[in-house]
This record gives sequence, structure tokens and C-alpha cells, in this order.
Amino acid sequence: MRATCNQGHPAELNSKAIDCYSLGDRVAWTSLNPSRMKELKDGIRSLVRIDFRGHVHKQFRGTDSDKRFATEVAVLKALEDRGATNVPRLVSHDPETLTLVTTNCGAPAPLVTEEKARALFQELEDNYGIRHDDPEPRNVTYSQQLGKFCLIDFELSEILPMPTSVKTAKTDVLRATWAASSVKGAKHVANDDAFLALTVNPESTDALPKSGEILLDPSHLVLAVSDGMGGRDAGEFASRLLMSRIRKEAADLYDKLGTEEDAQSALDDLLRQCHHDVTGLAEQNGNTEGMGATLTMAWISHERLFWAHIGDSRLYLINDAGVQQLTKDDCRAWWQWQRGDITEFSYRSHPRKSVLSDVLGGGKHEPFPKTGSLPLQDSQRLMICSDGIMDGLWEKTIHEMLAEEIPVAETVKKMSDRAIANDDRDDTTIIVAQIARV
Repeated sequence: MRATCNQGHPAELNSKAIDCYSLGDRVAWTSLNPSRMKELKDGIRSLVRIDFRGHVHKQFRGTDSDKRFATEVAVLKALEDRGATNVPRLVSHDPETLTLVTTNCGAPAPLVTEEKARALFQELEDNYGIRHDDPEPRNVTYSQQLGKFCLIDFELSEILPMPTSVKTAKTDVLRATWAASSVKGAKHVANDDAFLALTVNPESTDALPKSGEILLDPSHLVLAVSDGMGGRDAGEFASRLLMSRIRKEAADLYDKLGTEEDAQSALDDLLRQCHHDVTGLAEQNGNTEGMGATLTMAWISHERLFWAHIGDSRLYLINDAGVQQLTKDDCRAWWQWQRGDITEFSYRSHPRKSVLSDVLGGGKHEPFPKTGSLPLQDSQRLMICSDGIMDGLWEKTIHEMLAEEIPVAETVKKMSDRAIANDDRDDTTIIVAQIARV
């Protein structure tokens, strides 16, 4: 009898059943015989297997097998010494059997074209001085555990001098990297915030983990944050309902982003549909009466950034022009601060700071979503956050931290940790994304 594990790999079912399970992006096979390995490839040039720990065993065969073995060992050592993180790590090697053991770099990457593969391999050469002689899509994988594209099979490679500087923005391939965090407030029974990361392309709509990267075109990246409010447990329901609606409509929306006017009309319609979802549920259930939610969403294609917004969650853009807030808070106190009528200190302590003039749900009013778009540059960053970030960070601090040129995951952690340390009462949610040419 045969079956498949949750990763789609076949498993024999018998009295000594093998358990196929996921450890990040590793597939580990365990049984009463721990030396048993899963065969991945049995070819003329190599035999590739994976062991119960998730390590990859590659045994070289055929013409110049000894030379190819020595080259790959030398290249993997050089890559580790030079700090490359998106390649296999050499665990061990045996010159007698021409076998090397490496860490696992995930599965073949979908939708990687020859142009994208060559851009990734060129980036490796420019950054780490390793020239791959077979820069094809078959040698590109994606690691869920690392959250990035990886490059493999270095038996046909050349070690060049380490580059003295990093080159950027040489190709038309855009990569989007993101990281997210959501922490329940100390004064809340449940986390009323919700966030969403999706990739949408003509073939599928897929939920994404808290961090990772994709190559844009045809894939788009969708990021959203919602802060729910009103009634016992109602805020939590409202924010998650909005995330569900966005995911459900994403495929249709993908097809409507042909022109800027069509895109903004489609985003406006989506937010109005979200409003009716929330008000409809509230009318059916007395425990959720009056519930509502904010929503700030960024839709990133390979050409433009589109956004839609209502409430006081925020979208910031960071590029050559500096740090700017693209959205405007639907709050009278915020407008008073922006006009200079009150100071930031007065705004932060204003008794009506949390009173919003427009939200999704919250009654039978007609909402007025705000939408916009702009062309992508060679490099930019975005931040979407709930008001928990603003409660704990002064505006000057937000700008300073967003301007730091550090990995997005570090930015998320630093901003979230500092905001919570200063004020942990409210839920705190943040997404930071970087979009740049490979």
C-alpha cells in the first residue's frame, strides 16, 4: 500500500511504517532503519539522495567525476568562507566514494524563467565571486526554512577573486522580500489585529509565511494589515474576515490591474465589499454588533505599487526621496496634528485619538476608501502597521528606524520590540517589505 505525506512524497505503509514529515523545508524520513534514504535523482552524472535528517547526499558518476567532485567541494567551501547564505552548506565529503553531504536548499522554484535564473546567478558572481557555468532554472530552488531562493549544483563553477564592491540594479528582474510580526497587547484578551501575505499569479493564489521572498512577474505580492474593534471577540472576527475576503478575491483582482484607473476602481470595490461583509455579519450576531476594522493593503506588481486604505493603520514608503506616509489617518485628531493645530505630544494623548471617522463595518454608513498607486523604482521599502507601532514610537523614531539599511526581518524585530517596550497595551502588527532589482 502506498500513500503520500503532507509534502507529497510517497511513503510505504507497513509494520515498519516510515513517517514523512516536514521540518521547515526539509523532508525527513525515519524508520527503524535510520540509514534509509529517499532517492531524489539517479542519473548518469550523479546519484542524489536525502537522509533521515534532511541532508542531501550527492555521489558523482561518469566523465570527470573526480574533478567535478573536487570542484564542488572547493566552491562550497569558498561560498561559506565568503558569507553566501543562499547555497548549500557542506556537511562532509568522501573522496574515496566521491560523495558529498550538504544541507537541503528546498524544492525546485516555480515560475523561475531563464532570465530570472541568470539574474540570480549573476548576483552570486557579483557578490561572492563564484561563476556558475550552468545558470539555468533547474539549478534554482526555494527554501521555506530560509525564506529565499537558493542556488545549487556547483560542479561546473569557477572561483573568482572576491568582489570589492556589490553591484545593484543591473537587470529587469524585481525581487520582493518581506517580514511580518503581530503581538497581542497586554490589555487585550485576544489579538484583534490580523495581517496577510499572499502571492498571486495566473496559476494560483497562495498564502505566504511571515517572511520570505518572491520574484515578481508574473507573481504579484499582496500585503495587508487590519485592526479590528467593537464588541466581545468582534474585533478579532472583523479583521480576519477582511483577510479572508481579500484572499478570496485576489485572483479576480489580479486580472483587473491592467490600468491605473481600473486598478483603483477594483480596490475601491473590494473595500466596499469588505464593509458589507462586516456589517452583514454584525447584523446576524448580537455579540458582534457594531464591530468594525481598519484596513491598509499594498498590492505590488512588477511595475507598480497599488494601495487601498481606510482607518488609522498606515502605509509608509521609503525610497531615494526619504520616508513618507502614503496613507492618511481617518481621525480628526490626526488632521489637527498634521495642520499644526496641536503638537505630536498633544495628539498622542488626545482623548479622541482612537475615534475614527471612517472604518469598514462599525455601522450602516457608506465607507470612503482611499486608493493610490505609483511606479516602482530600482529599490524601495514599504512598512504597513497597526496603531500599536505608533503608540510606542514617536514619528521621528519611525522615520529613523525605517531609514536604516538593514535586513527587513531586523527592521521588523527592532521596531516591534521597541514599540512594545514603550507601550504594550495595544496589539502591535508590522510588515516591512523591500522591492529591488536583482
